[in-house]
Amino acid sequence: MVAMVFMVVLLVALAFYFRFQLESIESSAQDACLVSNTVLLSSVTSMPEIQCSVNERRDHCVDTVKLLVFDPTREYGDLFSANCEQKVYFTQVYPEVLEEECDQSMYPECGVYTFYDPEVAYSASIKISTPVSMYYPLTGEYRLGKLTVEVLQ
Repeated sequence: MVAMVFMVVLLVALAFYFRFQLESIESSAQDACLVSNTVLLSSVTSMPEIQCSVNERRDHCVDTVKLLVFDPTREYGDLFSANCEQKVYFTQVYPEVLEEECDQSMYPECGVYTFYDPEVAYSASIKISTPVSMYYPLTGEYRLGKLTVEVLQ
């Protein structure tokens, strides 16, 4: 009888222990996801496929024409889906334009360039952003933009 009571108490204690460990691991995974997306902010702007260059000299800006045609899932799909689902997009901040999705027919009179979108259902998100310089080669202008990584939950 004593052994049976001991086993029941032990099983209940183990159940609580593993439950709290699981919550701790999930919290650590969410923190790791946020940290990796902060690193992603700096690495996206330095991708040579979208970085602007003039006469073979790279500038610290993003070429908007390259954003329209580049497909990051071909080369960098694992980078965006390694830790958690996220949506990555560029938004023109100044001068203000319509906040519409950019495509080749609307360029350059649009304001949102979706870089990566996993197209999954989500209920909430955490946004991390940084300012970027956006280059418009057709007009030769530089405009202020924002790179946003939206962590989908």
